[in-house]
Amino acid sequence: MSEPDHERRDFIRKTGAAAGVAALATTIGGQSAVAAEVVELNRMGPTPEQIQQFLALPDRPVVMVNLLKFKDGDGAQEYGKYGQAMQTILKEVGAEIIFSGQCQMTLIGGAEWDAVALVRYPNARALIQMSQLPAYQEAHVHRAEGLEGQVNLAVFEP
Repeated sequence: MSEPDHERRDFIRKTGAAAGVAALATTIGGQSAVAAEVVELNRMGPTPEQIQQFLALPDRPVVMVNLLKFKDGDGAQEYGKYGQAMQTILKEVGAEIIFSGQCQMTLIGGAEWDAVALVRYPNARALIQMSQLPAYQEAHVHRAEGLEGQVNLAVFEP
């Protein structure tokens, strides 16, 4: 990785989108940066508001787009243990992995991700139910040990 790329990645990792959101809010909305809602680019879990909005989604299948950033060192291997356990757990709630792969580069934008996974759930409630299963709680330790952070996007298929 070249020095400018490394510096950009470190900046994104340290500041997330906070600086960009504040600047964009000031430029577009004419409001002070203090009024802008700061959303981290790379998080480990949803806010209470995000959970409420997620649960309010229509009762239909939803695909979760997971953009994953692994911890340096053994992060990918730890997350792999989580991924193995998820095969059975997802089936319990009627969900399935429809795609997963390693990111090779970013063509547009500045964020760098290590992997992407698309998981189809029967509805938003299924994901929340899954997170409460004892097997998920056991596997979650590997997620926490393996991930530096992630972004989840809820997407409906046409």
